[in-house]
Amino acid sequence: NQRCSTPNSELRTSCSPHLGSLDVLDVLSTCIMSKMPTTRRNGQLWSCEPCRKSKLRCDHATPVCGRCIRRDRQHLCVYHPSPLTRVVTPREKRVRVRESKEPKEPKESTELSISSDDWSQRKVTTFAPGFLGHTSYSDAFRDSDSGLELEGISPTPGAFAVDIERIRRGARALVPLKHLSLYREMLTARHKIWKGWTLAWPITLLILSHTEKMWDSVQREEADESKQMLLLSRRLFEKQTRPIYLDSDTTCTEFVSSIAGRWETIGLLFTLVGVASNAVLREPEETFDALGDAESIKVTAVVAGDLCLQFCQSAGIINDIVCSLLLHHTSLLTIVYGDGDHRPWRRLGDMAATLSAFGLHQEPVNVPFFLGEMRRRTMVAAYTVDKSLATFLGRPPLICWRYCDIQMPLDLSWDEIHAEPAEREAAIANLSSDGWNKEGYIQKGALGRACLLTSIFREKALELSLGRPTDDLPERVEALSRELHQQYDNLPDFLRWNSIGRYMTKDAPDDRLQIDIRLEFIYNDFLLYRNLYKKTKLSPDRIISVSLEIMSAMLSLVARTLETQMSKQMISWNLCNTGLPPAGVLSAELLRQSRLRTLEPSAFPRSEIIQKLSVFASYLETMVQHDDGNYQIAQQGHRAIRHVLDQVLSAPTWAPSSALDSTTELDLDESALLNSDLLDGIDDDDREPFLEWLDGTTDFHEPWHVWMNLS
Repeated sequence: NQRCSTPNSELRTSCSPHLGSLDVLDVLSTCIMSKMPTTRRNGQLWSCEPCRKSKLRCDHATPVCGRCIRRDRQHLCVYHPSPLTRVVTPREKRVRVRESKEPKEPKESTELSISSDDWSQRKVTTFAPGFLGHTSYSDAFRDSDSGLELEGISPTPGAFAVDIERIRRGARALVPLKHLSLYREMLTARHKIWKGWTLAWPITLLILSHTEKMWDSVQREEADESKQMLLLSRRLFEKQTRPIYLDSDTTCTEFVSSIAGRWETIGLLFTLVGVASNAVLREPEETFDALGDAESIKVTAVVAGDLCLQFCQSAGIINDIVCSLLLHHTSLLTIVYGDGDHRPWRRLGDMAATLSAFGLHQEPVNVPFFLGEMRRRTMVAAYTVDKSLATFLGRPPLICWRYCDIQMPLDLSWDEIHAEPAEREAAIANLSSDGWNKEGYIQKGALGRACLLTSIFREKALELSLGRPTDDLPERVEALSRELHQQYDNLPDFLRWNSIGRYMTKDAPDDRLQIDIRLEFIYNDFLLYRNLYKKTKLSPDRIISVSLEIMSAMLSLVARTLETQMSKQMISWNLCNTGLPPAGVLSAELLRQSRLRTLEPSAFPRSEIIQKLSVFASYLETMVQHDDGNYQIAQQGHRAIRHVLDQVLSAPTWAPSSALDSTTELDLDESALLNSDLLDGIDDDDREPFLEWLDGTTDFHEPWHVWMNLS
């Protein structure tokens, strides 16, 4: 796995929560090892003291072993030349004998020597195991007809001990909270750009207010900053073990009061700031110099959010905020490291497991109205992210539709969702018969509903592309394509984009969202016909037509962004995820056509393709910023497309048709076609490997083939 897909990977590595700074003990360990024999008398290598005392396997790395790095115990990692030798004074011996006769007192939690991440110890989780379905071990006992019932696992507050080292780690993660006032400003600026549809803005404001009160209280009690962090860390651990009680009458204020002052809430706050910085700090009028540049803010948010998640996972805590934190942290990882990095995919796995364990794949029951709607939107967003990453990486999705009961979110604004019951019911009654709002606003629940529709089709397309071969593939592709187009035609007018009469919505951001929705629908069509062409070798006309349509919509999206001077944060994702695969198909077909000479005028739109690819390549080069996680992917795509265009435009003039056969291949410059600087790891012996790689039909295990993702 590549460590980082963006520049400054050294910065990110040093900021990893699993790595700490080396101190004088590391130097001491190196000096001792230099004077030690390389092996023990039994022929085995020496183990460091923490691994030896814990009876764990040591990898014998110097100056610090890998296990101590993972357990954040670098300061204790020492290789002793004679670990069992100790000089004991007579006084120490007498004290030891005297102490052995006294009854042993239980050790305090602050003296625990076992790291929190040590899996050799069996720990008691704080809460019940989570959602248990109809095939679970206890379902038969819950059957009302049987009269049997297993005793439930009740919450056990305080069952998870907290050691002082864990509190210190938490204190280090809390240091950025001193900029809490700037965090509020950044999140507010982000809200002006994008309202969001997964996490309610009223809940975000309440979380900010509770965190500010908690921070002010700690500052009044302690003057020293380090002591403030330690005190706050201890209080967060104390409240983390308290269960959250909810019912259908719980208000939003009561809900936030119960989840405030917990590690998952702090982690969510950090993660939201990291996501917000990607949009806010790209605006020229927004400056947050005290927080640093956007790169450092995002990396800090990644590290702090990950550490908060570790605290929750080690205590076995699952709730609504943990689910929301996992969702936003996955998105932040794609922003920082890119969609092709292994970290977002691993976090996606954590999110999928947590959502099902919490039961979000089923319709929520016995919860307040606002929380039920938030759970639906969280599940829809997670389902959408899952399909997006699975498509980009060419892997099976982790959240399967057939095992989920995902309902459409209501097309209401957050203000309407949190309104009084009478006002809320009036807003629901004002929806259309299909559940859409009649005002024509996309930034309510309409975008989430559209995302769910496109993601359901995406899973079907992935099943045909990545699943077992089928004999009726052409029929299934055509049927699914017709269903897809019918679904798009059934969308309300304010969601459908017309390339001729565009830009007619009330708000400029809605124009972009219309094109985004259109791109998602067309891209499903692209996946279907790309798979059909690859497996059947039928005429490429349909896949070329769909690819051209995607290119046209993509260029319109970028043009609209530049016209309105809106944030460019989503352009990178569109260009690399939705734009590159169709660009690869068009580039490969353009290169093939340039090698052939036909007697009859071809219907292949050569000039149009060259123009669109030229503009698209320039956008890849200029619109994706250096600190973007997909920057390297964009630059690879830019070089590949430019390489094809150079070869096509510099090809020799065709001879008269009478002098050539209808399928005569042109004698192109072989060395110019296969520029070794562009084709990392691709065989240069002839032109076909490049064409096959560019078209996605060759299974090269190189980054080029991974990001092209045409399989």
